[in-house]
Amino acid sequence: MPAVTTQLGPLTLDSPAVLAPLAGWTDTAMRRMARQFGAGMVFSEMLSGEGTRRNNEKTRRMAGFNKEERPYFVQYFATSPNQAADAARLLEELEPDGLDLNFGCPVKKIILNQGGAALLKDVGLLARIVEAAVKAVNIPVSVKMRSGWDYRSLNAVEVAKAVESAGAAWVTVHARTRSEFFQGRAHWEWIGEVKNAVNIPVIGNGDVRSAEDVQTLIKATGCDAVMIGRAAMGYPFIFREIRHLLGTNTPAVPPTPRERCAAAEQQLLWMLDFYSLSRRAVLEFRKHLLIYVKGLHGCASFKRHAMNLLEPDDVIVALRDYLLNLPDVPVERPQSAIDEAPVWC
Repeated sequence: MPAVTTQLGPLTLDSPAVLAPLAGWTDTAMRRMARQFGAGMVFSEMLSGEGTRRNNEKTRRMAGFNKEERPYFVQYFATSPNQAADAARLLEELEPDGLDLNFGCPVKKIILNQGGAALLKDVGLLARIVEAAVKAVNIPVSVKMRSGWDYRSLNAVEVAKAVESAGAAWVTVHARTRSEFFQGRAHWEWIGEVKNAVNIPVIGNGDVRSAEDVQTLIKATGCDAVMIGRAAMGYPFIFREIRHLLGTNTPAVPPTPRERCAAAEQQLLWMLDFYSLSRRAVLEFRKHLLIYVKGLHGCASFKRHAMNLLEPDDVIVALRDYLLNLPDVPVERPQSAIDEAPVWC
């Protein structure tokens, strides 16, 4: 697999394509799959700074990771400098490669807690939160943000300059405002504006659906890396496709049904390792499985059957019976598989 390196602060990544932090999705199994297929870096689901500070068992478990995931960053949100610093020190004990502060989540319960994208309306406080986290730990601290609260307050450049001054290693820009949530077209030009305004690396995010999109976004904005979200759900192959296109300037061959089967089965096995109850692992795996088979011949009847299975062995048998009996030829993934995927922070 061709390697196309990129530098993010002290880290040299073997691909400029990184896996986004996806609430309810990017557990250790999905992250391992992404790294196996060529993601340059992965992030945890977004954690609560307050939950971390209180040593919440679920939060700490969500922050755990496997060595195969490195480079691995823990993402969390904080609403005050003290909370950010306390959480950072506790998370550093888990020995991730770095921490990522979220100032982009548009979800109402986070906003009402004055977290996530709400802090875009108070750049001074946002910068103090970043500075407190940076000073509290000896590992890199990065920032993920949106381009502003709404069209009347497009302050991505101001925020990026503030977090650069506060010591952030790099900044990820989701090229939408909070008011847009995940609707409409991402405004990639805003990523370029930030890249031109700061000296720290910039990761571009928003509406990246294919390897061609990654190539286009990097050329158009000069960004140092690209963050992949929905397009990686049930399709870790996108990272292989990105590395192949950037390394050879030729499109990669899509995966065959047998490759999809092997990848889905491996992800389930890793989920079984992580979740204490096998039934819980199966239930969590279902949403991934639905996307793994999206667009394949006869997938509707398979999904109706698979969604009633609760035992891991039964799921694996059904998966093999279905996918291994399809013609073993490459099958492109339909764009609807990305359009219909859930949203995240």
